[in-house]
Amino acid sequence: EQQRLTSELEAARGVQQLLLPQAVAASGGWESAATYLPALEVGGDFYWTRVEPGGALLAVVGDVSGKGLKAAMLVSVAVGILRTEKSSSPAAILRALNDGLAGHTGGGFVTCCCARFDPEGAVTLASAGHPAPYADGHDVVMGAGLPLGVAAGVPYEETIVRGDRFTLLSDGVVEAENAQRELFGFDRTREISTKSAHEIAEAAKAWGQN
Repeated sequence: EQQRLTSELEAARGVQQLLLPQAVAASGGWESAATYLPALEVGGDFYWTRVEPGGALLAVVGDVSGKGLKAAMLVSVAVGILRTEKSSSPAAILRALNDGLAGHTGGGFVTCCCARFDPEGAVTLASAGHPAPYADGHDVVMGAGLPLGVAAGVPYEETIVRGDRFTLLSDGVVEAENAQRELFGFDRTREISTKSAHEIAEAAKAWGQN
């Protein structure tokens, strides 16, 4: 039984790795890099990028409540919606994700942050209950939004900001907990938010990944 469960989790992990972008995306003067280190065989976090015909770079980071196979299946549904969604509006993308997930989360939910990086430098953001991103080492002030999958037909608002370096992450960084039950927290996360994706993930893992 243990071997069967391990085999299923490994298969889910393999599918998940196929769904997530592998290469660094670059367009319009922007480039993105991502690091994904699930605490278990499969996690509920996901990310996705797409280069638009006009040169804009779209980036999405999300977090499914729960872990394991159920979370992995919801990740696959979310990525499938993202791959077929034609809009480049972060708010419209969140609406499409929300309507596609509503009624199919089994009582769970998905938090998500979507960003469009335009070639002229403007960055359009929309959030569905996800931790706010960082811009040049500072918190971005924006609307929180309702998590995805809770109710259909929810509107999402967009915030336009500018900056040189943006960091989008899941709460796995903020909620890393050391042996003394102390969280890594928002302040430490903000302090390292200008580092590379790999350095941020490794810092959280070293603190105490859970």
